[in-house]
Amino acid sequence: MNIRKFFTKKTVVWTIIILVLASGVWYFINKGKNAPANIQTATVARQNLEQTVLTTGQVVSALNLNLSFQGSGVVKEVNVAAGSKVKAGDVLAIFNQANAQAALVSAQGSLAQAQANYQRVLAGATPEQVNVSEKSVNSAQVAYNNALNQLTTIEQSTAAAVSQAQATLDDLQSPTTQSDNKRTAIVTAIANQLASIQSAIDKENQILNDNNLKDTFSVSNNNEAVNFQNAYKQVQPLLNAANLSLATMQAYKSDANISQAANDAIAALNQSISSLTYCFSALQNSVTSSKISQAQLDAYKSAINGELTSENSGVSSIRGAQQALSNALTTAQNAVTNANLSAVQQKTTAQNQINSAHAALLQAQATLSQLKAKAQPADINSAKAQILSAQGQVDAAQASLANTILKAPADGTITQVDTKVGEQATAMQEVMVLQDINALHVEAYVSEANVAYLQPGQSVDYTFDALGPDRHFSGKIMTIDPASTVISGVVDYLVKADFPNIPEIKPGMTANMTILVARKDSALAIPSGAVISRDGKQYVRIIDNKDTKTYHEISIQTGLQADGGLMEVVSGLEEGQEIVTYIKQ
Repeated sequence: MNIRKFFTKKTVVWTIIILVLASGVWYFINKGKNAPANIQTATVARQNLEQTVLTTGQVVSALNLNLSFQGSGVVKEVNVAAGSKVKAGDVLAIFNQANAQAALVSAQGSLAQAQANYQRVLAGATPEQVNVSEKSVNSAQVAYNNALNQLTTIEQSTAAAVSQAQATLDDLQSPTTQSDNKRTAIVTAIANQLASIQSAIDKENQILNDNNLKDTFSVSNNNEAVNFQNAYKQVQPLLNAANLSLATMQAYKSDANISQAANDAIAALNQSISSLTYCFSALQNSVTSSKISQAQLDAYKSAINGELTSENSGVSSIRGAQQALSNALTTAQNAVTNANLSAVQQKTTAQNQINSAHAALLQAQATLSQLKAKAQPADINSAKAQILSAQGQVDAAQASLANTILKAPADGTITQVDTKVGEQATAMQEVMVLQDINALHVEAYVSEANVAYLQPGQSVDYTFDALGPDRHFSGKIMTIDPASTVISGVVDYLVKADFPNIPEIKPGMTANMTILVARKDSALAIPSGAVISRDGKQYVRIIDNKDTKTYHEISIQTGLQADGGLMEVVSGLEEGQEIVTYIKQ
């Protein structure tokens, strides 16, 4: 495009019109804003500036002690009341001391005993003590010797008992013994029963060979006669076998031979009983004749019945004799076992008595040797240790007794009494309050936002709610605690400040504190509301025309942030200049 052709006359005219209109709009807009009625101003002037911190505190005593007993007990005396002035060491209250005094007396007695024992250790044993100890040794030696002799006696008596029990058992077990050891009784029982069988055979044979009875014998039931003859024929072989077993057993009465002989004899007995039973039944089925009378027939029946009775008890006799041997063997074996056990127990008991007596003898000898010996360092040290322990008990008892007395730890005034005579007081529970009402100060908590301005020595102006807002008192900060205290979620620091000794001021009163933290006289100052902070710098707006209130901004440096909403100006402004403090939008 041709630049010359672009800037035509028409274009220039319209450009000028647009600029004039824009300038007018800007003027009217800013004229409205900078109207004097919408702007508040102030004059830069020199003033005396102060910066203070306000807080509320409480009057406390420099001496503020919650007094309590060190132990628990029943209060016996209370010697003060609220308002009593006391000196250090004064007795304020006393417990019932009976138990504590008794404990002290007991501890003192233990101490005296320990001291006496120490002197006894140093002095060594008396002749009387040595004599008693020697007698103890002699007595212990006698007891030891008696225990040894007792063991010898027990060994002999138990050996004899075991030997006797074993001899009895051996005799019962011997197959060749000639004494009555139950085996001979079995021989006798079997022999008797075999003789009884032979007697029955003889009677049965007589019946069979009686020609007078021959025709009528068992005529009513011939089967009984057949049964009898069959049974009768088997008895003799069994009896012969039983006699052979008996002879073998008589020669050597072993358990096996006895068993065989008994079994054979019982087999023969049972067969003989069967034969006799059939014989009796056959006689029952016999009748009389001209050759045999009823009396003869009854005589035969009686004889057979007698044999049956004898042989029926024979089996029990043989088995009884065997059981008697078995019982005797069991008894003898138990006797041997019990004798051996008893021997072990008696010898063990005797040996324990020997061991005990020997230990007692050694102890008595050691005691005698110790009595005769000189005092050893270890014994002396032990006796000294007993004295120290007893002294500790005395000290502890004295401390317990002292704990029954409550004394004033310092001069001051009792401001509160929370106990009375007869009450049960608990250890470490407050019973009195001791304060020095002539040495008072104020304590207050200051938030972390303000505590950075404070330091010891700064002036404090007080008013007290109890004395009214018109009375002022002066003081200074004494200390600022380095550790914080959180109160209702706010971090505070404890500040202590003094004030004059004024009788009207009491502990616990509320104090209103005004702390002077900084002061500058004749300092150039402006309202803090006039300062604009932006981008880390501070600005104010200076009035260019007092009538139209036009202004422009300049950068300044500020100093003290004073009370009353004032701020010190270090540089950038001069006294008398007018500045904007507020613009109504």
